[in-house]
Amino acid sequence: MIASNKLNSKNFKLMEKIFEKPFINKQKITMRVLYPLVIVLFTLFLGCIITSCKNKKHEITITPDYAKNHLQKSHLFGNIKEIRTTSYYQYDSTSTLITLSSVTQYYSPDGFLLKVITHDENGELVSTQHIFYHKNAKENYWVISDTDGKMTDSCYYEYDMNGFIAEEKRWSADSLFLITTYKTDGVGNVIELKRNNNVFTLTNTIIYNMHGLVSKIEEYEPSGKLFKYITIEYDNYGDEVNRRVFRGNGYMLEYTYTQYNEKGHLLKVIYENSMHQFRETYTYSNHDAQGNWLTEKRENIDHSIYTRKREIIYY
Repeated sequence: MIASNKLNSKNFKLMEKIFEKPFINKQKITMRVLYPLVIVLFTLFLGCIITSCKNKKHEITITPDYAKNHLQKSHLFGNIKEIRTTSYYQYDSTSTLITLSSVTQYYSPDGFLLKVITHDENGELVSTQHIFYHKNAKENYWVISDTDGKMTDSCYYEYDMNGFIAEEKRWSADSLFLITTYKTDGVGNVIELKRNNNVFTLTNTIIYNMHGLVSKIEEYEPSGKLFKYITIEYDNYGDEVNRRVFRGNGYMLEYTYTQYNEKGHLLKVIYENSMHQFRETYTYSNHDAQGNWLTEKRENIDHSIYTRKREIIYY
């Protein structure tokens, strides 16, 4: 767990004030008098620290990955009903915004994705995705349709006797092209998945930290050799701060650093790819009352800018 800069330092400032040297020097207190005083003050200070930690412990609630809904997985706050995201492009900071596309996502009152509609740069419909659920809020299947309503892609899920994900089948039109089988632990965390495309099988193993958050993902080649692995670190609030991608031999390929403000609102993401000498910086601004960003700017190493603007409607 990475220490968070969101924590305040009031108690430490209090200790500095208590043990301020000018106070002791001016009073010229003998050690016989000073020693009990220091003991008393330190006991009071320690009590403040313990109380503060206890209160903070009760205030911070980290939701494990298996228990998160779609809003929580996307680091979204509040009871969101609809999000419309429009993407733009700029050659540089002085050029005009060029619309690329827009995506509208619809959520249920309990935070699960129901529908996604995509439009092109001219506002014309590109595709519609519908997500269907069982009564226990487990995903049943989803389908994507084109402008004529014809199904282009679909996915169907199966669960074991405990209600945990067991298998996923992906279809392109009428062709089955990918089967993913899952192995879960006692609470429903996916600890292994195998993806079979009818040609070869890739295996991933997933490791969790003490809070039930993914801390490491390993990807293996069909031969069983480790191909690459990902490590993920979090702050004291359960928000991801560092993500690193390594080759099987330990050489780091990618690094992503994420920064938040003291309320946990997303501020910046820096992505670096050492193999291709590539760097992108994402900055987030115009947060609404719930703490969700409304403007994202992604700047590449060539100074081209991609912007996303969101309109969020709540229940």
